[in-house]
Amino acid sequence: MPTVVIGVGSNHDHKKNIRQAFDNLQREFGELLISPVYKSAPTDAQANSEEDDVTEVSYYLNLVISFESLQAIEDIKRCLRAIEQKQMRQRKTRYVSIDLDLLLYGSWVGDLDARKIPHDDIELCEFVLKPLADLLPNSIHPVNGYTYLKLWENFKPCLQLKSVVID
Repeated sequence: MPTVVIGVGSNHDHKKNIRQAFDNLQREFGELLISPVYKSAPTDAQANSEEDDVTEVSYYLNLVISFESLQAIEDIKRCLRAIEQKQMRQRKTRYVSIDLDLLLYGSWVGDLDARKIPHDDIELCEFVLKPLADLLPNSIHPVNGYTYLKLWENFKPCLQLKSVVID
């Protein structure tokens, strides 16, 4: 049974939206493994010199969730989009109620809806790689053959991630 890994992010009404996503994902897929949650500035805000401080509205909370499923990869992706819609996710806006990205589907490698699986963000974004390394440190990336812990140890972070607790 493939292990599925989902990236979860929110920068608007964070805790409520993440809790609601947990509930929706658990109803759909059963038992979930959940990484620590990390707070970070949005990447575009860091490049904007006019924004001196990250406000409570603009910061992101990110984590990864893992579960095992026999559902087809296309069905999982459709379910993630349905959960985002149910939680009022709107694209092309600064505020993200919930973002659910399919990062991994077992050892499957390919393209799905113009996105690569494994998702490129695993190797590019610390707010994806760090929680993944925390949750599945000894699991192996299906393309490069490195463990997620090894990838994290070799990563050069540029964001300041802060571990937070969602009550």
